[in-house]
Order: sequence, then structure tokens, then C-alpha cells
Amino acid sequence: MAKATKETSDQSTSDQTYLSLHLNENLGICLVSPVLESTNYHSRSRSVMTTLSAKNKLEFVLGTHPCLAKDHPTYAAWNRCNNMVVSWLVHSVSVPIRKSIIWMDLVVDVWNDLKTRYSQGNLSRISDLQMEVATLCQGDQSVTDYFTKLRIIWDEIENFRPNPTCACKTNCSCYCVVMTLLNQRKFEDRATQFIRGLNEQYHNIKSHVLLMEPIPPISKIFSLVVQQEHQSVSNTLVTNINSVVSNISVNRHPSSVSITCNFCGKIGHTEKVCFRKNGFPNKDNKTYKNNNNKKICTHCGINGHTIENCY
Repeated sequence: MAKATKETSDQSTSDQTYLSLHLNENLGICLVSPVLESTNYHSRSRSVMTTLSAKNKLEFVLGTHPCLAKDHPTYAAWNRCNNMVVSWLVHSVSVPIRKSIIWMDLVVDVWNDLKTRYSQGNLSRISDLQMEVATLCQGDQSVTDYFTKLRIIWDEIENFRPNPTCACKTNCSCYCVVMTLLNQRKFEDRATQFIRGLNEQYHNIKSHVLLMEPIPPISKIFSLVVQQEHQSVSNTLVTNINSVVSNISVNRHPSSVSITCNFCGKIGHTEKVCFRKNGFPNKDNKTYKNNNNKKICTHCGINGHTIENCY
């Protein structure tokens, strides 16, 4: 009798847990962002289930607590929670999909309908993921963005194909050896996929890593590549700064090649220091006499006046 009473108490506590609602939970909550569309069902559905599990409402999606009779003592609480989760799902899908599920009353019906329409078969989805990871390259992306896309694909493949479990009652020694080998091969495959898609500027790191035995963890390889990326960015920035400074210097102090004398028309000097005009010796040791030796302006170098009368 005591055992039956304890089981009834545990069941009552479980019901109260999943049938309760927090004060800040409302009908307009969007469980995932971006919302579920026809092309992202697998990743978005996993996010939705994770969120519902945190809210202790996963039972409604899985159907483990079906619809209760209207005369059941907890029917009102169950119906309130069911309607709340239906509203969450409606607000977590795109507008075209929302119109097709808005008239459904049960969470499990909404969830199964979305799964039937937008969930691809496992083999088909795995094939798409394998093709995507094989053709993915860094291109114009940063190393971090490129690596993040790879991680998303790897995690989804892992979701479809998790590691096998041992069927023995106790984990046997051969299982541990096999799992170690499988994990090592998986890490090596991911490392080579990451390295293969990098741009050519990381050729030295790619060659160095592939020659290492054993191959380092993917996190270590990523760290090395990011360091070289930062170094390349710094070098490029310094080069650009030097180029800008050089251009500014040239603009402020133009070279003598761009200077033309207004008196003789030759390049390389101004009228102020013109050999022909001022009678100074030029590079050919020839002297041009002034027309008026008595008056030479010490400011502009022109004959015929002094600095006091210089215009």
C-alpha cells in the first residue's frame, strides 16, 4: 500500500512538472532563430526540441502524455500547456508554413506533420552533407567562418550517424580499442577536410600538418592557421600604411623630375634657381651672365630688382 502511494505521488509530481508554466512564458515566444523553413528542417527541429526540453515540454512533441479526457482532474492544465506549445511552434516557422498548421489543435499532430513534409530521408540528407563538406572551400571567408561551417556539417552528420554502442552487458576491451581507432580516423578525416579547403596562402601549414605523425587535434590545426591569418593581416596593414605615408610624402615633396622651369622650359629646377636666368654655373660648367648685374633679388632670384621691391 505504501509502495502504491509512493508511485502515485511520483506520478503526480511528474505531471505537475510538465504541466506547469513559468510566469514569463507567453504565446508569442519564438523557440528558434532563424525560423523553421522547408530547407533547414533538421537543424531547426533539433533546436526546437532542445528548447522544449529545457522548458520541460518535450512530452507534448513526443506524444508520451497524450490528450487527456475532459473530465480528467488535470485536463485544464494539460490543455493550457498544449495550446501554449502549439503557439510556440506556430511562431517558430516561416509564414507560408504557419498558414498550413494554424488550424491544428494538438502539438504532436503539428510536429508529425512538419516532420512528414520537410524531413528528408536519412541517406538522402547524409549524401547531401557529404557532398557539401567535400566541396566546401574557404574562398573569401575568414578561417573562423569557414571552420564554423564545417563544424555545423560535421555535427549534423554525427547526429545521423553516431558512434555504435557495445551490445555486451559490460563494455569489453575490444570495444574500447575499436572506438579509439574509429575516433582517430574520424579526427583525421575532419583535419584533412579542413586543410584541403584552405586557401593557397596556407600551403606551408598544410604540408607541415600532413607530414606530422600522429596528426594533431583539429583545434590545434585551427589555432595555427588563425595565427598565420592574423600575421598576414598585420603585414598587409603595415604595407598599406607605408604606401599611404609614401604617397603623402610624394604629394608634399614632389620629386625634382616633376618640376619644370618657367624661364628655360627644362625639367629639374625652378625659375628661381635657373642657371640661364641667374647667370649661375650649370652642370656643363657654362655661365650665363645676368642682364643686370647690379640688381638681383635675393628672394626670388630674378634680375632687375631687389628684395625690398620684390613683387
